[in-house]
Amino acid sequence: MKTKQIVILGLSYLFLASNASKLVAQKLVKPKSIKNNIQRIDSLTKQYYTQIPSHTKPKSSIISNYSEYSTDHFNENMKKLGSSIPFEVNNSVERYIKYYLSLKPEFYDILHERMQTYFPVFEEILDGQNLPIELKYVSIIESNLNPNAVSWCGATGLWQFMPYTGKNMGMLINYSLDERKSILKSTQTACTYFQNSQGLFNDWLMSIASYNCGAGNIQKAIRRSGLENPNFWEIVRYLPKETQNYIPKFIAVTYILNFTVHAERLNHNQKSEFLVSTNVDTALHFERVCKYLQPSSEKELTQLNCELLKPNTANATNNCIILPYDNSMQFFRVQDTLIAHYGLSKNEIVQYSSYNSNRSSGRSQYHRIQSGETLSGIARKYRTSVKKIMRLNGMRSTFIRTGKNLRVR
Repeated sequence: MKTKQIVILGLSYLFLASNASKLVAQKLVKPKSIKNNIQRIDSLTKQYYTQIPSHTKPKSSIISNYSEYSTDHFNENMKKLGSSIPFEVNNSVERYIKYYLSLKPEFYDILHERMQTYFPVFEEILDGQNLPIELKYVSIIESNLNPNAVSWCGATGLWQFMPYTGKNMGMLINYSLDERKSILKSTQTACTYFQNSQGLFNDWLMSIASYNCGAGNIQKAIRRSGLENPNFWEIVRYLPKETQNYIPKFIAVTYILNFTVHAERLNHNQKSEFLVSTNVDTALHFERVCKYLQPSSEKELTQLNCELLKPNTANATNNCIILPYDNSMQFFRVQDTLIAHYGLSKNEIVQYSSYNSNRSSGRSQYHRIQSGETLSGIARKYRTSVKKIMRLNGMRSTFIRTGKNLRVR
């Protein structure tokens, strides 16, 4: 698995770095050879992961326009995906296939460029939770893979979460941070939603449809159908108009991006953007850090972490930011310099704190405990103490449980 390989390579890197001074003191190796070893590991790691294709279409015949389309071509090829999602074709699906085939190539150029960045992340999370890989195409229907997308009704991010739904599922949305825009957090939350829906309906098309209209509307449609165990197509006419089109769009996009001329953009498909979750344990001015790490295009780095509405790294989810591999390794090498020269001033810390607006309003503030967090880490994040948090929550020990809400102010 990718995760195990990253851990092994990361441990190797840390071992070499932490033992470099000892090896030099014992005159076992020269400093230059240590540097070369570390650089070699960096080079091999990057080479391995960037050469993993971001999108691979199944081997099949492809069509270039709707005149070449046929139902037989659809049925024959969609079986090659081997998905647990039932991809069926009907007039509604074919109407959207015709529509997506008519879009200009420039649309798919941009889409494939974004797929190169986001699809490897989606696939790893979906695979880790034993979900169908084809669910990644839902994000295309939702946002065209734009993390800054905002709908007319306020849904935001790659997976278009509404504020209430996001907060209800444990996402932080406040003055300085909007986790709906986070690549990792939004994808993990979307997967949780799919798992919950599938556990409720045991029908993938219903589960995907519920992502658009909510589980309540699916249940209402089932009741209105009067059927014992209906499938999605048997209840579709009882669903909101937008949801009636949602599943045909999803099926059409899946077909288009695997079995048509728009399935390939070799300059993007043959490589991946190797992104690394990078720990930051101090309050840095993120925009200044990005400019230092990548002067020519710092906007690319800030875009990967657009959930940070204010440039305070202390607001980052689980104290982690996302960086390309080269920039992540560079960050660790020059971390002392960054802390010394790009830390926030006291005034900026107050100005950019995620709790600033809550504190001024006099309301209590809560923190939902994430996996791997500690009480001391949470206290440090909110500029308070462990004792104060324990007192506010009536705690007798520092033991905390993932998913629980802690009162922090």
